[in-house]
Formats: sequence, structure tokens, C-alpha cells
Amino acid sequence: MIAAVLALALGTGPACGLPPLAAGDRPWRTGETLGYDLDVLGMVKAGTLQLSVERPMSGGKIIPLRGRARTAQTAASLKPWAGVALSWVDATTLRPERYRDEAEEGGVHKVSDAKISPAGPELVIQYQYGDTAGKNTYPRERDVLDAISTLYYLRAARLAPGDRICFDLVANRRFWRLEGTVATKKEKVETPAGKFETLRVDATTRLADRPDDRPRAIHLWFGTDARRLPIAIVSEIDLGPVSATLSSVRGAK
Repeated sequence: MIAAVLALALGTGPACGLPPLAAGDRPWRTGETLGYDLDVLGMVKAGTLQLSVERPMSGGKIIPLRGRARTAQTAASLKPWAGVALSWVDATTLRPERYRDEAEEGGVHKVSDAKISPAGPELVIQYQYGDTAGKNTYPRERDVLDAISTLYYLRAARLAPGDRICFDLVANRRFWRLEGTVATKKEKVETPAGKFETLRVDATTRLADRPDDRPRAIHLWFGTDARRLPIAIVSEIDLGPVSATLSSVRGAK
């Protein structure tokens, strides 16, 4: 008995995972479209990002979420880039069933496709890079989200200051381990779309197949009103730091 009590007292606490979804309706509706200004390597308005909630499929069981991004013509120092990503999520759990992204960068066509559900011990990402095609297989450790569904899942989640968040992530044709925390204080953030009170999530990501590489930081700000809008994102890509700041809201609740 004493040994059991000591084991509990010395334990590391509850396992880190996805936060639970908040009760009630989702904080968006079909047709919602959010626009963002992209700053890359300190270049203001180097491109644009658009996130949209598409019409439900399969009798309302699946919600397609779409992201579109492109560099601006004025960003002459960057390779021309345009891409689209689609995440098909379960309408009840908001867990992704499948994720696919497609991009054109400097004349090179890039595609990746991952079937995330049903869950198994491994995740396979099929890819095409120019004329080269193949697949990579990774062991799963936690629940899996993707670059688009992450934003919508966390919008709908019950986030509290100090909460820990952990999950596996499909993004940029790679597989990552993400660990983060919710900041302890709310912040005021001003964007072209208005002023918002926000909760910040601070996280790091590590490549699943290269865990000793330097981790990449990502910071996300979510509004605290009923819409729980993603207000801003700051992260790193292969080129360097990139940020997305909310610039327009259409069709929101």
C-alpha cells in the first residue's frame, strides 16, 4: 500500500495530450473565411494566407477545411510560391481523417498525402517532389493533427492558462512531435482585422525521424470571444521566421 502511494506521489503527473473539446456548438460555421497577411524573413506582406470552412460531406460527418497561401509579386527576393492544403476532419471529434497539400515553388510541383484515420501504429506520408515520388513511414506516439486541423481543433478546445498540449503533427510533407503550453496571462493583440483579447499557445516541434535536430518554435494566439479566431501565428520554416496576422473575417458567427 505504501509503495503504491509513493509511486503516485513521485509520478510525473497526467500524460500530455490533446486538450478536451469545449461543450456546445463549434465556434465557426460553414463558409467562414479568414484572411491573413504573411511576413517572411522580416518582409511585411510577403504573401497571403486564407483559411476556410467548406460544406460538410458524407451526410455531415466530415468537414473539409481548406488553406490557401501564396507569395506576393512584390516579394522579389522569395521564390514564387503558391499552395493549397485540405484537411478532412470528423465533425464530432475534429480529428483529421486525411490531409493533403499541394504547392508550386519556383517551378517545382510538390505534393504530400497522409491518411490519418483509421489510427494505427504507423503513419504513412506519400509524396511527390517534381518527378520523384515515394512514401515515408513514421511511428505514431500520440494523437495526430495536421497543419490545418490544428488551428480548428485548438479553436474548439477548452484551453486554460498553464495547460500542457502534446500531439503528433503532419505538416510540410513531414511528421513532427509537438509539445506546448498555454500562456498564463491573456494578451491584447492588434491586427488589421481589429483588436482582440487572446490566449497564447507556445510550442516546439521536432522532426519525428530526427529528434536530435534543433526544435522549431511556434506561437499561436486565439481570440477569447465566442468565435475563438486564430489571431496570429509565428513560426519557422526552412527559409527562416514567418508570421501570419489576421487581416479579414468573412462569414464568421
